[in-house]
Amino acid sequence: MEGGYLTIPGLLDLTTNIVLVDFKKFIPHLIAAGILLLTSMAFFAPNAFQGKVLSQGDNDKARGIQTEIKNYMAKGEPGPLWTNSQFGGMPSFQIYAKAEPDLIRPFTKTTFLWCDVSSVWAQVFAAMLMMYLFLTVLKVDWRVALFGALGYGITSYNVDILEAGHSTKMAALVYTPVMLAAAVLLFRKKWLYGGGLLALLTAMQVYVNHIQITYYTLMIMAVYYAVELVAALRSGDMINWLKAAGIAVFAVGLGVATNTGKLWSTQEYAEETIRGGSSLPSKAADGKGLTKKYAFDWSYGVCESMTLMVPHAAGGGANEKFKDTKLYKALAPEQRNGIGGLFYNGAQPFVGTAIYFGAVLCFLGILGAILARNRYKWWLLISGLLMVSIAWGGNFFLNYIFFDYLPMFNKFRAVTMSLGLGQFCFAALGAIGLSAYLSDEFEKAQKQKALYIATGAAVLLCLVAFLCASSTGPNDDAISPNAALYKLLQEDRSNLLSGDVYRSIGFILVGAGLLFLYNRGTLKASVTAIAIASLSLIDNWGICSRTIYAEKYTAARSVTTPPAPQAFDKQILQDKDIHYRVLDLARGSITGNGTNSYFHKSINGYHAAKLQRFQEVNEKYLGEKLNESLHILGMMNTKYIIAPGGKNNEPPRVIPNPLALGHAWFVKNYQVVADADTELDGLGTLNPKDTALILQSFAGALNGFQIQPDSAAAIDLIAYHPDKMEYIYTASTDQLAVFPEQYYPPAKGWKCYLNGQPYDDFIKADYMLRALKVPAGKDMKLEMRFEPRSWIVGNRYGLIASILTILFFVVGVYFRYKEA
Repeated sequence: MEGGYLTIPGLLDLTTNIVLVDFKKFIPHLIAAGILLLTSMAFFAPNAFQGKVLSQGDNDKARGIQTEIKNYMAKGEPGPLWTNSQFGGMPSFQIYAKAEPDLIRPFTKTTFLWCDVSSVWAQVFAAMLMMYLFLTVLKVDWRVALFGALGYGITSYNVDILEAGHSTKMAALVYTPVMLAAAVLLFRKKWLYGGGLLALLTAMQVYVNHIQITYYTLMIMAVYYAVELVAALRSGDMINWLKAAGIAVFAVGLGVATNTGKLWSTQEYAEETIRGGSSLPSKAADGKGLTKKYAFDWSYGVCESMTLMVPHAAGGGANEKFKDTKLYKALAPEQRNGIGGLFYNGAQPFVGTAIYFGAVLCFLGILGAILARNRYKWWLLISGLLMVSIAWGGNFFLNYIFFDYLPMFNKFRAVTMSLGLGQFCFAALGAIGLSAYLSDEFEKAQKQKALYIATGAAVLLCLVAFLCASSTGPNDDAISPNAALYKLLQEDRSNLLSGDVYRSIGFILVGAGLLFLYNRGTLKASVTAIAIASLSLIDNWGICSRTIYAEKYTAARSVTTPPAPQAFDKQILQDKDIHYRVLDLARGSITGNGTNSYFHKSINGYHAAKLQRFQEVNEKYLGEKLNESLHILGMMNTKYIIAPGGKNNEPPRVIPNPLALGHAWFVKNYQVVADADTELDGLGTLNPKDTALILQSFAGALNGFQIQPDSAAAIDLIAYHPDKMEYIYTASTDQLAVFPEQYYPPAKGWKCYLNGQPYDDFIKADYMLRALKVPAGKDMKLEMRFEPRSWIVGNRYGLIASILTILFFVVGVYFRYKEA
């Protein structure tokens, strides 16, 4: 081929027939894998070579809220499926739960070289390797595939989510390229191999548990099948399209089914959370799902999209370093903390860093859109633009249509995570553009014309960043009262923008120059491909280093070792009561504090899908009205409140809650209310020790029951386990017991047993608690057991699907081997 350019068969094809293939053809792929490995290890050198780790805030919080679960697992028990580690109790499905036996786990662990989530170098290497495999399936040269793989791995999006601790998101992004590669193989009539591979990779992506990334991946797959459908309609080859589409649907369904227990239980749980809608009539108009406002809180600005080519087009992000700015130098050392957030002037409340695809990568993407002639171009271009437009959220009309009509779209927020998929699309499109330019498919004049147009368009887009830049930012109020400092901030923003515009233009012109020299015959194709890959890596490396740098790494022990209990924790832990809760206001907000869970059953917590009833009580009563709502904390058995320290460095202090009601109690009467709004409002003046509020829809279980108070009646908890609560009670008359445990529908797992025999289901009381009518008796033993059918039966189905998936994959590999 022209310039000595050589196309090597796809690695996914080669790996099934290594024995029969000349090993020399495999060497370039090994070299590429080595380069990717060394690149990732070099960028994350303190992590790879010194054992240091990033702090990863979300992972730190996750470790805290997983403590109760892991403590039981350390005793040799299965992980409990309910936990009281946060928010007064919730299912553990989305915190830490493992299905046994787990056949998919070894495959996922192998992907990440059996490293844990703190090994960020392994995650980025896995992402780059999977992107490389995808591009070899598209039959681009290994050196071009190297360019695309580096463009998918060393990116500001990845370093942003890795620093934040969004490990499941990163893991899911690893599998996106190879899932789509398997879909492509189906259209090459690799029915068994492509189908088996797609089933296994779907199982692995769903297993790592970031459904939003899987959702976006399937959207990209749908675009590919739509592009292939257009081609099939034009050629009249609908039979093969139907076969490929049918096998893809079956394979994806089978892969999803391997996670039946996880998905079924999550679906049940989601209905009870902020993602499932509210039972309040006043919120009926919001529908079943997130509100549009909440879902689109983090919406990428349309003009902010210039950051994809000019990183400081929107000022930068809170996690970047700005030590060379005038504002930084003007501030006293103690004032420089958190300065990064001031520079941001985009459309979101704040960002960790600017999302930058890469000037070289975007330039080649434009070249690919102009020059390439295959269907992959249209697929990746349409999908890339779709992912960027989804990130615009509330700033783009199409997302409102998706929100209202596209299944499940209204369950997701932080739509800007679609930019991770956008990075994939444009990196692949750039690789296709480079491959087309270096091939002998086009005349030199055609290439030259495409190069001029792409260069001009890319440079023009960079210049547009000047026109799009905003003069104000969402955090200006923090500094604008000081006119002198605000002027410095404005000057810095202007300097950062112009510096990055000229930087990006410089990289584009160097890249265009390399391609120009190749077209003239001065450079060989192989040299040009490696030079372009290196140039793109230098471009993205420099921007990523603004966010991840040596000072951000710390000793692994300081992150993974649980924090030591403070003096106030030790004071509380002296209480040997088997079950009570603690509200910690000293270490963070109610919904942003996972540290409390290391030591106590907690009212605090950190989770993206909180139980809706708890969230509504929290919003209405546990904020500004907290001092007036001790009775509400009391009915959740909140025995202690950790108050923040005062002035003059006074330490946090423990405040016992005198209104804590204990493990359970018998009420003297109950009041039936018509709707959930009335029930929630009624909590403000309720005396929960004497009266229970019962929603009309639950009152049928009481059937006109009249309580006959018994002053001698008593009920108490005698054994605690998150999944099994054992009570003993004595009462001379039938009573209505109220329990300080979060209501979760009995149909979804909680079952009651009286003296060892199945008993009536509990009902909801006081908006979020459990209540149960119990018969008179002495030393009656009452149990509540969490036995969710969705998890227990779902995991059995998942095991069967896992066996079938692995067999499908093995059979596919076997027949692919025989065909070769």
